[in-house]
Amino acid sequence: MSKFKFTVLAAAAAACMVAALPAQATVIVAGTSGLPTQSFAAIAASQGVLLASTSVSGTAFTFSATMRAAVYRNTSGTLDFYYQVVRTGRGSLRGAAGNQMIDSFTGSDFTGFTVDGYASATDLDGAGFFTAANNPPSSTTTFGRSSDDAVLQTDFGINGLAGTEISAVYVFRTNARAFTEGTFGIIDGSSLSGLAYAPSAVPEPATWGMLIGGFGMVGFASRRRRAK
Repeated sequence: MSKFKFTVLAAAAAACMVAALPAQATVIVAGTSGLPTQSFAAIAASQGVLLASTSVSGTAFTFSATMRAAVYRNTSGTLDFYYQVVRTGRGSLRGAAGNQMIDSFTGSDFTGFTVDGYASATDLDGAGFFTAANNPPSSTTTFGRSSDDAVLQTDFGINGLAGTEISAVYVFRTNARAFTEGTFGIIDGSSLSGLAYAPSAVPEPATWGMLIGGFGMVGFASRRRRAK
């Protein structure tokens, strides 16, 4: 085989391999912005089990909204953090000033954890907590992360939420195995914030129970060996 033909075949094989690769996550590192969203459909089969969920509603100066947040333990054993913003109406200011488009939302504190970002316009949990989006992610929707590593931000771009629109569900897959209280912020000319969830290095009570039980079994086995 000539060198030219070998090169052409190698290039074709490489192209086929690249084409066959599944869609990759958007890896969100500290100090970045404008990162493209990726479809959650590529990993939906690994969604796992719902651990906790919450819904917080409120009225800011320029909009009213509800933030839905949840934590799932995926099939790999690590935690995914879900967010969905529902714009429910106008804010407390009179006139046009009280009826502005929601630009973005934030979640924290993710310091020290790796985060991959996805988005889904579908109803991820059937009759459960989330609903299908009527304002799905567009090419203008991007991810970012603060320089201190703590805050994740989703920017809707020109596809911001108006009227009573429902955003996509944004899924942040982490390497955390425990979670704690966190915060969210919905941002426009004004902001609305509240409690959600965040990754934690401290095991959950159930995890502590399993660890203590495991230590007890090890101690029991050790005592039996000594007795023999």
